[in-house]
Amino acid sequence: MSADLILSIVLVVLVLVGVWAAVEFALTMRSARRDVSALTSSAREVVEQAQPVVAKLDGIMDELEPAAKRVTPLLEKTEVAVDEATVSLDRLSGILEDVSSVSGAASSVTGAVKGVAESAANGVAGVVSRLRGESAPDPAALPETQQAHPEPRQEAPTRYVDYADVASARDASDTGEGSN
Repeated sequence: MSADLILSIVLVVLVLVGVWAAVEFALTMRSARRDVSALTSSAREVVEQAQPVVAKLDGIMDELEPAAKRVTPLLEKTEVAVDEATVSLDRLSGILEDVSSVSGAASSVTGAVKGVAESAANGVAGVVSRLRGESAPDPAALPETQQAHPEPRQEAPTRYVDYADVASARDASDTGEGSN
């Protein structure tokens, strides 16, 4: 009988463990049901609060759709305008380079004409003083624009000037042919 007694004790212990497991399972299910219920009610509240926001976003998307359809052509037009502006700026740059070169040439011609005019004036003054029987004028007595500058000047290179014409004009003023 001792085996029957051990078997009975083991069966009673197994029944007690089974009852304990069933009670734990029931308590776990009850707390899980409570947690699921709380989670469900929280999710419902979030969905209820999000519905107006979603409706507003849907309305905004409906309003933005026509504008979004116009953005691509607008970007294409902007690209064309930028390309045209670039071409215009390139043309303007070329024009400014031409104006710069013409201005430089005009400045050089002006300097050359000024030099020729000063030389001619000095020559005429010399011829007139010789005709009057006076000695050649003192360079210090001439106005500053007619004085020869002792230090060399740094000028832009002269363009479009025929030096043979300048030399013949200077020779003509020195000999008195150009004065009347």
